Amino acid sequence: MKTQLITLLSLLILSCNSEKERFKMEWNVPIIKDSLPTANNIFETKYIRNPINQLLYIGTKKDTILITNKSLNINKYYSEFIEIDTIQRESKIELIVDTVQELSIDLEDFSFPPPPVALKGSDGYEIDEIKTDSVFEIWKKRPRNYVKAYPVFIRNASKDTIHIDNQDGALFLIQEAKNKMGEWKPIEYWIYSTCGNSYAYTSLGPDDILTLKKVKYQGTFETEMRLKLRTNNKLVYSKPFKGSINTEQFEVENVDGFTKRRLKNRDEDYIDHI
Repeated sequence: MKTQLITLLSLLILSCNSEKERFKMEWNVPIIKDSLPTANNIFETKYIRNPINQLLYIGTKKDTILITNKSLNINKYYSEFIEIDTIQRESKIELIVDTVQELSIDLEDFSFPPPPVALKGSDGYEIDEIKTDSVFEIWKKRPRNYVKAYPVFIRNASKDTIHIDNQDGALFLIQEAKNKMGEWKPIEYWIYSTCGNSYAYTSLGPDDILTLKKVKYQGTFETEMRLKLRTNNKLVYSKPFKGSINTEQFEVENVDGFTKRRLKNRDEDYIDHI
């Protein structure tokens, strides 16, 4: 009896290890085909920035994935804008950065359109629709601003469906870098929405992936970088990778005027919290 029990336990352990190895051995980074033109420029800034977390694909892993800005490829497990309090929380998540493949992000996709034009003599209360439409049409034809980006994969490394938190469809994900003291510091910050309807989750089926682009930074300071994801009240980190930034990106004060107003009276701990 004792021998049979030991044999059974051994088989169970081997089965678990085999399952882990299967997930580990079978997973290779997909080839991403980007619909955007190849970017020639690498983004350089001296500001800590609000991240661009451009969600592009949710679903079954394929050898090759075509991504476009026109539509989001999704599978049957995808859910959005659902109450998160009732969800069974599980986390077997891998955050994978691929710095070999070069993709593009159009920064103009995240720019704001010009404000409406007021009628003369109306003290700004009446809109000149003809001029407003004309200005908007000119804005739509503005030059594009393509910069280099890299793909990021969030993988469900489990046999069950899991849930990834989001805010208005964007993941709680920022880039960090090591400063000259060897400390991990954020070079991007997150601003939480004050609207309860903003918060939802994205579902991933077993071994499914979620794919997005992250801006590639460039600067005079070469260092290690990583991504930090918050979901299910837990933090998930990517493996470190080499990159370069400007040291000014560590400074909380180095944000644009609009952001400064939004972050008024916020300290470094707030910036670092995601």
